[in-house]
Amino acid sequence: MRQSRVRSKNRSLRQRLTEQFTWLDSKYTHPPYHNRLVKEVFSSVLNKKDKIIDIGCGAGGLSRKLAQVVTEGEVVGIDISEGYIKKLNRAKERDKSGDYKNLVFVLASVEEIPYPDNYFDHAVCSESFGFWSEPEKGLAEIKRVLKLGGKLYVVNSYKEAPIGVRISVKVFGLLSASKENLYSSQGYRVFFQRGGFTEVYQREIMGTLLTVGTCPAEVGNF
Repeated sequence: MRQSRVRSKNRSLRQRLTEQFTWLDSKYTHPPYHNRLVKEVFSSVLNKKDKIIDIGCGAGGLSRKLAQVVTEGEVVGIDISEGYIKKLNRAKERDKSGDYKNLVFVLASVEEIPYPDNYFDHAVCSESFGFWSEPEKGLAEIKRVLKLGGKLYVVNSYKEAPIGVRISVKVFGLLSASKENLYSSQGYRVFFQRGGFTEVYQREIMGTLLTVGTCPAEVGNF
């Protein structure tokens, strides 16, 4: 019994350390990456009235940048970390700049998104897909909340990435309490196609893989 309690305590400590490291990584090393994503991918395709969901929003950096583009729309950042969501909502309460006026942070998983059918114009997932325990279920849920013709953008490390990126993923995996699955470019394409997304498009950006798919307008959601 005592050994069991010790193991549970160690796991809890490791999980807290993982969350803290991931938060700091997202907050301080991702901004250049987010800037390039917005400039090269999102600025030309987003409408100022669009509604966007940012899945696995972490420290909220990409959510904030997207909210600055859809100034008359809405951005919802979701994450399974209660600590992250509390931090983000405290920051929102203290904000005086107005950067958060069209931005909401919600505690939720990709498998259970607390929004109605056909609500979002776009869904974005940056560096969290590999941690999903049930990718097929997550994609079905995203398809449910997307409008017909809506887009899903997944940006993630992948098996064919430059060796430096793959090494960093492995090192993080050794230190992390959460297991990340590293898929190939074809693996992502298959996930999207099996999930019912069409017009699947891929490109490399800063050593990661961007996969884009469309929720087909001619077929209803699951």
